[in-house]
Amino acid sequence: MRPVAALLLAATLVVTTLGACTREADTPATPAAHEGHAAAPAPSGAATPVQGMAEVEVSSTRRQAIGVRTAEVTRRPLVERLRTAGLVVADERRVRKIQTKISGWVDQLFVSFTGAYVKAAAPILSIYSPELVATQREYLLALQASRHDTPESGAARDQRLLLDSARSRLRYWDITDAQVEELVRSGEPRRSVVLHSPIEGYVTLKPVYQGMYVTPEMELYQVTDLGAVWIWGDIYENEIGLVAPGQTATIMLPSAPGRPREAVVSYVNPTMEPTTRTLRVRFDVDNRDGALKPGMYATVELETPLGEVLALPEDAVIDTGERRVVFVEIAEGRFQPREVTLGRKGQGSYEVLDGLAAGDRVVVSAQFLLDSESRLRATAAGPAHGGH
Repeated sequence: MRPVAALLLAATLVVTTLGACTREADTPATPAAHEGHAAAPAPSGAATPVQGMAEVEVSSTRRQAIGVRTAEVTRRPLVERLRTAGLVVADERRVRKIQTKISGWVDQLFVSFTGAYVKAAAPILSIYSPELVATQREYLLALQASRHDTPESGAARDQRLLLDSARSRLRYWDITDAQVEELVRSGEPRRSVVLHSPIEGYVTLKPVYQGMYVTPEMELYQVTDLGAVWIWGDIYENEIGLVAPGQTATIMLPSAPGRPREAVVSYVNPTMEPTTRTLRVRFDVDNRDGALKPGMYATVELETPLGEVLALPEDAVIDTGERRVVFVEIAEGRFQPREVTLGRKGQGSYEVLDGLAAGDRVVVSAQFLLDSESRLRATAAGPAHGGH
């Protein structure tokens, strides 16, 4: 009888165990249910549960110890900020090259070194030209002959043609009417022609020296007006949509920290730089105080309003590379991991596209400690449930 009784007792235990497992499988327990807490309602904006993570409960004492803080997800205006390094260069529209229209020898240099400041119409250099002297003599002789001949005679017509030809050549060489009148008054040809600066600015190129023979194809001086300059900056492909001509930017200089100045986007290059995969952008900057020197580096900042959006702090996001997760406080001391879809970024915040709703509170500090505990709980709960 003893073997039969033993068999009956074993069968009873097996049935009892199977029944218990069946009831537990029918009503899966949550961590809160195990600890005697009532199930909380689903939070607003709830997304699909995060695989491999579980809810975490933190007592008020422990919460204070590890420094858990939360912030509310709200709708508010968002501004995206772009920052890039820029290089100061001269405005090409403010550069003038000075060349002679007549060959000759440099007779005198009025500006003798690169970097000198010159005013508009100031003399730059004078050039002695035998051709210029000969043309002036020709003009004076033709003028004198035309005064003695009768207007209707053939000789007078020939002298007028010579006079007009000589005057045209003098005009081609930029001899002004006032200089011609002085030539007629004095009766003495000018020995040299004086070249003047067309603009006010700095001499940025001067390859000419005293006594040098110069010809029309040579560049003698370059004068640059630095009252306004350009700054070239490079932006990445994902930032192209944030830049448009006419936008206002802020410029910061290492030589003047804490003193920002304004710039305007004046040009966006239509093609990308193939080696750096960046797009060049030009900024126009007022430089009447001379603080910006060509060759300087500057920091350029642009702000683009994104409108009013649902936003959460950047610190709340745990980015794994494959997904973005935040911890939402769904009850006092109870935090739920939630996968979110984020959009644009600005002012230390992300635009929320999916996974959260206005009013949700997300963890913004110590979330990595919650992340570790959440994964440990999910791992510990997995084999227990899997063994049922």
